[in-house]
Amino acid sequence: MIEKKSKEEQIFNLLQHSTSVLICLPQQPSTDAIASGLAMLSIVEKLQKRGRVVSSGFQLPSNHSFLPKSEEIVADVTALKKFIINLDISRTSVEEVAYTIEGKRLRLYVTPKGDGFSAADVTAEEDNYAYDLIIAIDAHDFESLGRIYEMNTEFFYRTPVITIDHSPENRHFGQVNLVQITATSVSEVIFELLQSWQSTPHALLDEYIATNLLTGMISKTKSFQAGSVTPRSLAIASHLISQGARREDIVKNLYQSKQLSTLKLWGRALSKLESDQAYKIVWSKLVPEDFLQTGAPESELPDVIDELIINTPEARNVFILYQKANGEIDGVVSTAPYINALELFASLQPHGSEHFIFFNVARQPMAELEQTILERLRSASPTV
Repeated sequence: MIEKKSKEEQIFNLLQHSTSVLICLPQQPSTDAIASGLAMLSIVEKLQKRGRVVSSGFQLPSNHSFLPKSEEIVADVTALKKFIINLDISRTSVEEVAYTIEGKRLRLYVTPKGDGFSAADVTAEEDNYAYDLIIAIDAHDFESLGRIYEMNTEFFYRTPVITIDHSPENRHFGQVNLVQITATSVSEVIFELLQSWQSTPHALLDEYIATNLLTGMISKTKSFQAGSVTPRSLAIASHLISQGARREDIVKNLYQSKQLSTLKLWGRALSKLESDQAYKIVWSKLVPEDFLQTGAPESELPDVIDELIINTPEARNVFILYQKANGEIDGVVSTAPYINALELFASLQPHGSEHFIFFNVARQPMAELEQTILERLRSASPTV
């Protein structure tokens, strides 16, 4: 009888037999996704494999630069597969190689040193893909990877895929799917994965991996204030700290390094704060004057949402609407774990994750949009 291997063993075996691993994060990844992706990169490299972390259109948040290997996340991957032209030079060597592009045709000019070449000396072939294994982190389906998937669909279907996630929304789109819905974060799932490998001769967990994993857990649990925190997650955090995770650096960069402009914008949002206690909804509306007076860019809206979540623990759903000078309205919505924001607000064409979305509305009165969001959140939420 053939013994069935666990998912953790299958992942380890796939890594052992790979040479190059592409670690894919979703578009606009959360801090948890960024940190766990970087932790996985360190793990891959410790297993003496080549690795790369990619997230479509990625820009590293300024307060994430302390994360080990944070500078190695790229916004795109190119040349996943090369087309090779072979020229037989057994009869004569090459004097010079040149090329021109004429319209939609590439013309190569090869000057021989002796006798000329013939068409029989030329062959062509496709190279293998640059990566032989894909690990999708915190991504619920291929589409959440954005243009990286859209522009390389054949590569994703021809290459083994491992998915690592903690969301019940994960569509199990890989060949091996490690989805632990009881975990607080993807970082916690990766820690448990490492623990399952302790029988291997590889001492994988170090202070850099520990720092990344603890960062993901702290960010996802709002510094362990979220209702999803379990005794197990607290024990894991303690172990990571004992292994060298830099807790002080994490807290300083994530929570104590807010720009003055962000704090001012938060003050503006607080002064306009509204709430629905029955449905645990908190929201605020901002106008261009708020950004002008505080000097805050629009990119700081997610930080304001985070501050509202941390400082209003009774709220399960938080949103901010911002009316721009041209009349368009930007929105940011954070929802409770039982609400899929992407589905609930699909008509607004949002992007982001199931519980944290962004959207833009071209022509709709602010009050009308506000009521639309409130009605949908109320319809999806239980009352207290």
